[in-house]
Amino acid sequence: MVIPTKSNLSGLKATVEALWAIDNERIELIVIDGGGCDTTKKWLLANQSRIHHIRSTADGGVYPAMNYGKQCASGSWVWFAGAGDLPHAPTWSSFLDNAFESDCQLHVFGVELGDDREGGVPARYPARWDDSMRWRNTSHHQGILYRRSLIQSHSFDPSFRVLADYALHLSFWAEGVAVAIRDETWSHVASGGLSRTFQPNLYLEEWRLKKRTLSGWVKWVHPFWLTGKYLAKRFSGR
Repeated sequence: MVIPTKSNLSGLKATVEALWAIDNERIELIVIDGGGCDTTKKWLLANQSRIHHIRSTADGGVYPAMNYGKQCASGSWVWFAGAGDLPHAPTWSSFLDNAFESDCQLHVFGVELGDDREGGVPARYPARWDDSMRWRNTSHHQGILYRRSLIQSHSFDPSFRVLADYALHLSFWAEGVAVAIRDETWSHVASGGLSRTFQPNLYLEEWRLKKRTLSGWVKWVHPFWLTGKYLAKRFSGR
């Protein structure tokens, strides 16, 4: 359980305390704090006996923090959550009790978003791992459970400041990594994610990652597709 955070103590406490409420022994907590908030440091120090690994120092952002945190993990599976993201307790309890034994490398779940989500963002992303990924970011890291051996042998590319998870997932899909699709909700995602600003740089970054991974006509139609997506968001006021 890797939580990158920066200056968001209330969100961090909500996430950590929700995990403690589910199981305060079997869930390994790794908190990567980007620094800049003395109150966060004090809270982490006060709870260091219950958090397995803490780093609190300036870093290069969310994805470098996630890369660092995953290498600290020792359990069989790794989940990444932002401060304020909450586990869906019934699904987590079932997973911990049954261990979801399978030969897959990824478990893909649905995620839900609150009423304060940004305009144009759906209330729920169902579990998907199919051709739709070529066109949209349909599988977010808050809904994916990674086998530790897989995620520790790969990295989130920090050159993608917003969509590094999408870039990695698209490469996994293209490589045919074994996946289990699950209908259950895994987490409730806080508003304000990096990918929900819908600025031009977001679509330029998406083109850069698609150009690296896709091929054939699908690749070359993407500049037009992405331009259309951006204009649709702009004219809808989102």
